[in-house]
Amino acid sequence: MSNSQTSDPQPVPRLSCIQCRGQLEDSVKNAKADLQPPSPSDDNSIPWDWDHAASSISGAESLLVDTSGAQPASVQPEVFASDELIRLGLFEHFPPLQVMEDLIDIYFDKLHYGAPMLHRSRYTTSVLLPSPMRPPMCLQYIVMALAAASTETFRHLATPFYQRARAYAESDEMMDQGERFTTVAHAQCWTLMANFEAQLTLFSRASTNKGCEAPLLTLPPPKDWSELEERRRTWWVIFCSDRFVCGTTGWPTLINERDIHTLLPASDEAFDGGVEEQTSSLMAAIRQENRGYSSFAGRVLVAHMFHRAIEHTSQSYPDDNPQDIKNGPYWRRQRGIDNDLATMLMFLPGNLRLPRSIRCQNAVFVNVYIHTTIICIHRAAVSKINQLTLPEYLMNQSQGRLLLAAEEILNIFRMVNDLDATLKNPLMAFSMYMAALVFLEDFVMDHSDQSEDNLNFLQNIMIAFGRTNAITRSLAIQLAMDMRQSGFDASAMDKVKGLYTDTELIPLLTKRDSTSSNVMFCLQASYVPQQTMPILSTSEQFLLDGDITAGLP
Repeated sequence: MSNSQTSDPQPVPRLSCIQCRGQLEDSVKNAKADLQPPSPSDDNSIPWDWDHAASSISGAESLLVDTSGAQPASVQPEVFASDELIRLGLFEHFPPLQVMEDLIDIYFDKLHYGAPMLHRSRYTTSVLLPSPMRPPMCLQYIVMALAAASTETFRHLATPFYQRARAYAESDEMMDQGERFTTVAHAQCWTLMANFEAQLTLFSRASTNKGCEAPLLTLPPPKDWSELEERRRTWWVIFCSDRFVCGTTGWPTLINERDIHTLLPASDEAFDGGVEEQTSSLMAAIRQENRGYSSFAGRVLVAHMFHRAIEHTSQSYPDDNPQDIKNGPYWRRQRGIDNDLATMLMFLPGNLRLPRSIRCQNAVFVNVYIHTTIICIHRAAVSKINQLTLPEYLMNQSQGRLLLAAEEILNIFRMVNDLDATLKNPLMAFSMYMAALVFLEDFVMDHSDQSEDNLNFLQNIMIAFGRTNAITRSLAIQLAMDMRQSGFDASAMDKVKGLYTDTELIPLLTKRDSTSSNVMFCLQASYVPQQTMPILSTSEQFLLDGDITAGLP
């Protein structure tokens, strides 16, 4: 595999004649001369150092074969049929067809909504086509890796599939002059890879991969509207990833919305059916010139608003003049963002309104993140008011907005039928944590019984789903530490003991600095039983302890 693998390489066996019979002969004929393996017809011609590069996942393959049963020869995916395998020196079996189909169905049923850029019917058909007509191996493997990570049955396959996806993607990047890398499929692969890494709390690696997602500018004209829409959707998935990753980690953005001329994505129905649909631009939607847009377009808009709010609360300008609550630029920006969020919520199209569209995962996401963004800007406002000793009525207004937004998030999570699928998205777990912080702070100030009940409800959910989700687990532990430190519950850490071992390093969240209440995803290794983190860290602590590259392989 690639040097990017994080696991230690296992001993590799000598390649046997059984492994290279049949289809290997046909594939070798098409491989480059300097990459040709020894002749499979001669045992003595196979050197001892001819390694099976994918042997590190042979155990996973055997589990697949054992649990899935043999597939008929007529439908079993080809072995060694792809030039990509020969080029990488990989001689590997694809998973059995039934396993592949199950994983693809899981991906589209549960995970596709978060990055709705693949056309389901075209993709599922293409993976069974001859090798040159299939999606790139890197894309196939990362789709299966994401699906495997979301289900107990196949979870052991997630990391091996991810490692294969990276190996193929990195190999494609280095091929020829790079023309094999500048495809929509490769942009989709790197985007999904960043999503997978974010779920494992590898935020630095996920952020780095965002730079590999943008070779779409050099593509030839699309063949039809469906292909154009797939490119458009891929672009907007990259945009959302850029905004959410940067907003939750503090990394700089790669895309300036003022330079975007791509129209917003069409509806899922139009995309699936290949029926052309007119849409508006991002700026037109921001200005409320067109109040009808697709559920995916709603996700784009809320990504823009979320990053706009984080940028406002985390940056200061010389002329902000926050002491002037009426005409100061800081408070004018604050009111502008708050009003835009209220307007967006008020005029959501019918396909995004709750509870009518509670079964639409994008509708749930859009509503939750409008309220999460409200929490972000008003937590910052509370910090600013405390620092400058501004009028009390401002504090009461912001605290009221905070509590209302947190209650709305809580009510939405109460309505969701499949919380497991919802919390697979790290951003939704982040929203739940932000709402829990509001209830915790409200209880500390006013000892509200309702806030206490709401906080316990959210904590129990996070503990339950933290057993199989790295982000939710980290946030559940962080919340327990906050609860213990604030005096809410001295035994809070006992409730999360099942989520970690006594010697396990847990990545925790920290605040960026003492002037902002923004919560950033930040890999901060800490022996949880012995050490707690302050609710509000200084900027020096952030730089020293909160380096988001710390602990990465």
